Amino acid sequence: MTIIQTLTWTTEKLRHIVPFALATLLLACEAKPFNVVAPAFERREGSALVSATIPPFSRGLIQRVEVRVTSAPTDTSRMRTITRNMNFPSPGGNLSVGQVTDILIGLRRFEVRAFDTLGTIRFSGFSDSTVSFNQTHLVQVDLGPIGGRIEFQTILNPSTIDSTVIDSAGIAALPPTSVLDVLELIDNPHHPSFSELPVFSVALGERFTLDDEQRFTKTITASTIPTGVRRFVAHLKDLSSNQTLAFADTISVEIDATSSASGTFNLSLVEDTQTIIEIFTKQTLPPDGSIVVVSPQF
Repeated sequence: MTIIQTLTWTTEKLRHIVPFALATLLLACEAKPFNVVAPAFERREGSALVSATIPPFSRGLIQRVEVRVTSAPTDTSRMRTITRNMNFPSPGGNLSVGQVTDILIGLRRFEVRAFDTLGTIRFSGFSDSTVSFNQTHLVQVDLGPIGGRIEFQTILNPSTIDSTVIDSAGIAALPPTSVLDVLELIDNPHHPSFSELPVFSVALGERFTLDDEQRFTKTITASTIPTGVRRFVAHLKDLSSNQTLAFADTISVEIDATSSASGTFNLSLVEDTQTIIEIFTKQTLPPDGSIVVVSPQF
């Protein structure tokens, strides 16, 4: 067989073998699918029944109570933040309760916040608790008031007060027989009784402080004042005047929770008889203790 005949024979064989090989390869690629074996991952979760007692509150209405669940600061695991609204306190009661499910197991922080009708946080608190797999834990959170600190300064300037009514000597003698009331003025109150809410009512002590301008001053510091721009009215009333002598002024102060604010009342003589009567008959003590007078400065 010549070389040419050999090449011709080989080419002829390959022409039949190649299609057969390709068909065999295609059939192999059409084999049945197989299952991939992988480890099974399971989320291990638990739940919590959260309860919080809302402190007595006379400065408005608590509208919403919220709980947020996060990892505790000492826990290194990661979890998504869970936020739920809790049930409102029952009429006449102050207990708020809510259940949170699908919490990743571990040490968790439960933060509860109570909001008023304007969306302002009035009370807040937290508790750390361990969540266990497929169990429900009871978590109790104590709430405290949220607010800022403010120094109220009252000023009586004899040069702006009618001396025929009271002179400098009379002003200097006011503290032992007088009381200073500070109230917050509420815009668009939910009830007429909430239009003026008492902040504090304190006796002035034995004397005023006389400043360089010969004005009589008194400074009183209060805490847990709600944050934001607030309006206040001050009434200084002489209890020995048979309800005939009072001074007043109104101011606006912006308050935050990070620094101490200051507000100055430049008190002027109240001349309207009906207004004087109202000043002496107002409720001036916060019944819930939501405002704390830190210290009068004498």
